[in-house]
Amino acid sequence: MSSAEEKIKMIGQMAKDAGLLEDPYWLERLEEPVPLWVVLEMLLKWIDRTDSGDGPYD
Repeated sequence: MSSAEEKIKMIGQMAKDAGLLEDPYWLERLEEPVPLWVVLEMLLKWIDRTDSGDGPYD
């Protein structure tokens, strides 16, 4: 397995562990293109999970 493949698998596993991947079969298809809405949904979920919420809104 190449270094790039290992990185892709690691990122996929991290996304699954964080609850960002709802479909477990995504881990088998990480090299395939995905629709933009899937990427945006994952990004928004990640932001919601990492946003502390106790900071100022300005």
